[in-house]
Amino acid sequence: MTDWVQEAQDLTDEVLRPAAAEVDRSGKIPPSHFAALRDRGFYGFAFATTDRVNTLADVGEILVSGCLATAFVWAQHHGTLLRMVMSRNDTLKARYLADLRSGAVTAGVSGSGYANPENPLIVATETDDGYTITGHAPFVTGWGLVDVLGVTAYDTRAQKTVTFLMDATDGPNIHANRISLSAADASNTVELTFDEHHVPHASVIHVRKARRGGLSLADRLVLRLNGSLALGVARACLTEADHTGHPTPQLWETHTTIREALNNAATGDGDIHDARAHASQFTVTAATYVATAAGSRSVQRGEPTERLIREAAFSMVCTTTPEIKSRILTTRHA
Repeated sequence: MTDWVQEAQDLTDEVLRPAAAEVDRSGKIPPSHFAALRDRGFYGFAFATTDRVNTLADVGEILVSGCLATAFVWAQHHGTLLRMVMSRNDTLKARYLADLRSGAVTAGVSGSGYANPENPLIVATETDDGYTITGHAPFVTGWGLVDVLGVTAYDTRAQKTVTFLMDATDGPNIHANRISLSAADASNTVELTFDEHHVPHASVIHVRKARRGGLSLADRLVLRLNGSLALGVARACLTEADHTGHPTPQLWETHTTIREALNNAATGDGDIHDARAHASQFTVTAATYVATAAGSRSVQRGEPTERLIREAAFSMVCTTTPEIKSRILTTRHA
């Protein structure tokens, strides 16, 4: 059986980490990064393990620690892949699922956060032959780097979410506006606007009753997986400290404790929002430590610790929900 965590560490050491500074400087991810992920099975590996969530979380953390931009694009793929696995649209699955699992087709995702019933940013209106989509997704990663995009919109009349698959390209009713990011800029993140974009029924992955209030198990698992971004940046900081002669066993122990708390909270043993907030705060602590240890190099553009400081700030706000943000702000000002 493949040790996917070790495989991820090997890929990080051999491919991702050595190129991270150049990816950050150039704002471009080498196509070879995605080819390496595909060739080593990392687009569908979650289906080759019995502990999918924890393995996916651990692998994601390690890949983030190697190259945040590359891992950030790669991670989006799994959101659409998992939705496709659960789809009842057998024709759509027959066309795409095998290629999504192999990485022959790569995907991005615009998740349900933009289809919140209280304030939907993307709205679906049902027609005789499908849906008309309007609105905007303010943060969509991988545009121009992935083949397809899984998008969730909210049908206000039926009070249901509609998730559909589309080609990740501009069109007459779809416009992408590139966003310049302080970290992971090479991820090609855009604001995506839909102007009465037509989606046929054949492209719909699933339609579900909108959930109001409370967290489902799936919600907690998604929050846990997203926490790997913060843990991955923290891992990169502590690894850099080790490499520069400033090891800190205490912070490594804290890193392990926070990961365990996230794993426990994902299954209901603890507050997942608190666990995520602690992970984000710890990432800043780790970045501050390694930057201080490196000294003046940390304010020189292009130095590893300068990049890690920006990535730590990025992890504080990326994939952060209002509940997590509230806990961070409350803790930091208590």
